[in-house]
Amino acid sequence: MDADLLKAATESFNLPHDVVKLPSKGILYKSKKSSVKVGYLTAEDENYLLNNDSKEHIVMTLLRNKVYEHDLRPEEMIDGDVEAILIFLRSTSFGPEYSLNLIDPKTSKLFEHTEILNELKIKETSETPDENGGYLTKLPKSNVTVKIKPLTFYEGIEIDKMADQYPKGRTAPTVTWRLNKQIVEVDGNNDPAVIAQFVSTLPIMDSKHIRKFLRDNQPSLDLSRQTYAPSGELVTFNVSFGVDFFRPFF
Repeated sequence: MDADLLKAATESFNLPHDVVKLPSKGILYKSKKSSVKVGYLTAEDENYLLNNDSKEHIVMTLLRNKVYEHDLRPEEMIDGDVEAILIFLRSTSFGPEYSLNLIDPKTSKLFEHTEILNELKIKETSETPDENGGYLTKLPKSNVTVKIKPLTFYEGIEIDKMADQYPKGRTAPTVTWRLNKQIVEVDGNNDPAVIAQFVSTLPIMDSKHIRKFLRDNQPSLDLSRQTYAPSGELVTFNVSFGVDFFRPFF
C-alpha cells in the first residue's frame, strides 16, 4: 500500500481493523506505540497466501499491508511484536485453534495436538530496556559491560539472506553478524569499529551469555507450551510460525 494512502487511512480510521497490544509496549521504537492498528485478512490476501511458499515474503507482505501505522515501519519491529500481529491475523481469519503434529517421546509416533492461540501470554521478564531499547549487562568471562538490543525481524531476515549467499563450502559467520548488530556499546563506546574488534575476540562464554540474556529478557510472547502425549508422557514444545501457519485449510 502506498505510504501516503496508508497514512491517510490510518488517520481517518476508515479501514476495518482492530488494535493489537505489542509485547514490547513500544519502548523499543521511536514512536513508542504500545499498540498498533491491524487490518483483517481479505480474499485478496488469501490469493497471496495460496501462491507463496516463503515465510519471509508472506510475513513482510502481511506486515506492510495490514499494519496501519505510518510512524512504525514493519522493518523496525522485533520478533515478539511480529508474532503478536501474526497470531491476531490468523485467529481472526481462521479461528484460534492451531493444530500441530508432535512426537510421543515414549513411542516415537506422531500425534496431533490443538493449541488455542488466544491463550498465549506475554512472557514475564526481569529486565527492562532503557528508553532506546538497550539493555546493560556485564559479561561473565571478559568482565566488560555491554549495551545490547534485540534484533528486529527484518535484521534476522537479512542475516539469513547473507548466509544463503555465502560461498559454498565455507561457514557463514552468522554468530558474528548477529553480535555486531546486537551489541551497541562496549564499556560506553559505540564506535562500530571498536564493537567489531571486540566481537572478533569475544569468548564463547560471553557470546552465550548475550544470547541467553536476550532470549530471557527481550519482549515476546511465551511460546513454550506443554501437553500430554497419548502414552501419558509430558511433551514440551514451542508454537512456530512457518508457512503452514497461514494455510490451515489449504
